[in-house]
Amino acid sequence: MSAARSLASAAAVVYGGTALLGVGLATGLWRNRRHRWVHHVGYIAAVSLTAAAALAAALAEPARARAAALALVPLAALPRVPTRSRRHPLVALTAAPWLIAAAARHR
Repeated sequence: MSAARSLASAAAVVYGGTALLGVGLATGLWRNRRHRWVHHVGYIAAVSLTAAAALAAALAEPARARAAALALVPLAALPRVPTRSRRHPLVALTAAPWLIAAAARHR
């Protein structure tokens, strides 16, 4: 497995966990106001891993690099969307197909 694929897979896993945590916080399944920072740390980790995957794949695996770069677009827009709006989860979900594509691509 290439480094870029490993990074993309890690980004997808962290993104999925962060999304589940966000859903839990938004729905009230978890009522832990003091630990909302964990969701933010997960977001930062997902963005960092996705960027690292795009950079690692830039020369050797252009299709994987393109998918990872396209996942960065909604992730970069996410902090500018109000968290309690309906658009926040929709914008967040638009990154998922690109992360899955970046993790699943074969050479």
